[in-house]
Amino acid sequence: MIEVKNVSKKYGRKKVLEDISFTAEKGEITCLIGINGVGKTTTLKAIMGLTPYKGEITIDQKKLDKNSYEKITYVPDAITMLPSMSIFQALDFMKDYYCSWNGKKADELLDFFKLKKEMRISELSKGNTSKLNLLLGLALDVDYILMDEPFSGIDMFSREHIADVFASSLIEDKGVIITTHEIGDIEHLIDKAVLIEYGKVIKEFKPEDLRFSEGKSVVDVMREVYQQ
Repeated sequence: MIEVKNVSKKYGRKKVLEDISFTAEKGEITCLIGINGVGKTTTLKAIMGLTPYKGEITIDQKKLDKNSYEKITYVPDAITMLPSMSIFQALDFMKDYYCSWNGKKADELLDFFKLKKEMRISELSKGNTSKLNLLLGLALDVDYILMDEPFSGIDMFSREHIADVFASSLIEDKGVIITTHEIGDIEHLIDKAVLIEYGKVIKEFKPEDLRFSEGKSVVDVMREVYQQ
């Protein structure tokens, strides 16, 4: 389990996160929701140790240290590989850089996403670039995956293809924390939603329970908050 406890973050005088607390269980999909600028990406970066913060974050009840990052991977909203690289070169780089790289799983994902190793990153469509970006994170043998806007700016069919990952064995038993504005694509798969407003967690709920008890969707909850 990833546990975020009273985490705060400032950029200068601006409070980006203010005493944020939530948990993300292994084997579940936790979605951070909210409009732009509320602190979702900053939260992911804090968990990954990419930005300083106040508070405490633990993974499986242990404080973060260099060994923690053998258990977790981060898929940012844009690919970090050079455009001039081929997919083969990108996979080869990951193999050399990460001890947890699983080449067999990478090949499965290439087939799943219908990507070819000889393809050059600069020649990929935005949808295929997003698929490759996700592949690079999913092919690591880790317990937790953090994803920042994996559906951003891509066409409907690419979104549907990527959404299929969340219902597949490719992330089975892993803990996933995701941020997305395309809630409709994966709402039926989300185990927990964490609603953030102005750097604070204002509501944490299970979408399935809410649908049955109140007939509301995740978007309905967001409308109630942001259209008051």
